[in-house]
Amino acid sequence: MAVGDIIAIPAMSAGYFQVQGRLAKTSGGDTLDIPAGMLNIGGNGFGYILSAATAWNPYLVANNDASFSIITLGDDIYVYAVQQASGVAKLVASKNATAPTGYSASNSRKIGGFHVGRTRPIANRFDAAFLPAIGIVPNSVWDLATRPKAAPEGMAEFVPGRWGSIYLLSPISGAWPSVVFGSRYNVSPVRSTGGYNELDLHRGVHAAGMREPTFEEWLMMADGAPQGLDAANDTAWSMTTNTGPCNTGFLQKSVSCANFVDCVGNLWERLNHHFDTTTGAYAWDATVVNTGQDAAQARGQVNHVAWRDAVAGGSWVEGLHAGARTLSLGAAAWAAGGNIGVRGVSDSL
Repeated sequence: MAVGDIIAIPAMSAGYFQVQGRLAKTSGGDTLDIPAGMLNIGGNGFGYILSAATAWNPYLVANNDASFSIITLGDDIYVYAVQQASGVAKLVASKNATAPTGYSASNSRKIGGFHVGRTRPIANRFDAAFLPAIGIVPNSVWDLATRPKAAPEGMAEFVPGRWGSIYLLSPISGAWPSVVFGSRYNVSPVRSTGGYNELDLHRGVHAAGMREPTFEEWLMMADGAPQGLDAANDTAWSMTTNTGPCNTGFLQKSVSCANFVDCVGNLWERLNHHFDTTTGAYAWDATVVNTGQDAAQARGQVNHVAWRDAVAGGSWVEGLHAGARTLSLGAAAWAAGGNIGVRGVSDSL
């Protein structure tokens, strides 16, 4: 190396991010543990140190941009690293998805975040009397190195390297055929009605970088959620006299031990299993294609006897049938009865 040569420090390279570990919720509180590391903020030449922090409180005035002040159910909060003259980045929490108030994309960088939701500990698995508390969902905490491929808002990691939507999905942008679904609190979930049949739901899921879960994945997400009841919407939205679904997250108790909401009751949840249920003579069938979105378009036919798909959890009228191991093998992909919704799964980035 000669005098005057440029010395390339990794953190001075655009896009660089490296930490020793991962962002995590502090045990016993609504605070975060931040690992030490280095990162780039602002492009080539702008490398910064990220100092470790234990029990960092995003709700302290000194640590946020005033875009929020209290723990609020359904919030997605972002953690930003911002430039400082010292060369050590400052952490700022914000509800803003692009940059904290008072900063821009050139002097700040989003490095992680979390969702505020309800949680059910393992000690209260299937406990119908337990009231899940509101706070930082521990398995929703993400950073640039540990996050889903899909957008991280409203997502939680249910096994290492695999994330699911905390809520039943709902449209967040676009219109058919460019619709994108997302995981949001207190909204009407998308379902097999209003132009959609059951199969159509896949499009907004995949457009968001997610897929439908397998039954085993769904079991992991639903585990610990109490069974529904025939005569009350207490543990799940499942009372047999209900006339329709509720908004996502409406019931306090309908939370699993993996902190997923409405796995039991509300809407049957599409799984990724398709099969034929009989051994009769196969025949081409256009009627199962000509439903839902684009029903007027010529799109071929299905050669089947009794094409079916699997759904889980139960709907708003299933009562005691609805639960964390509930499965129905009689769903019809072309049906548009309105009682089928969908939850998404994403692998880690």
